[in-house]
Amino acid sequence: MEIILKNITEEIVLKKIDVLLNNIDCCKCEQCRMDIASYALNRLPAKYVATTQGTLLSRLEIFESQYNVAVTAAITQGAMVVKEHPHHGNLS
Repeated sequence: MEIILKNITEEIVLKKIDVLLNNIDCCKCEQCRMDIASYALNRLPAKYVATTQGTLLSRLEIFESQYNVAVTAAITQGAMVVKEHPHHGNLS
């Protein structure tokens, strides 16, 4: 069984972003979604765990409940920033 190093904060943000974006009036293209995720992740502390794939889900649930408010706020702030300054048409 392979043990992997995983940033749980990244998993939580990527899991939660689609749920939150359903309720926010902003672009939902892949570029904007990743810009919002990047914004949020740059403002949240990384939480690394060494785990097997099977135990990742249980650890994800524990951390998700602990960081729910901070993650929600960071994603929401990111969506507002990206909405005002989208990059999806500006990439070379």
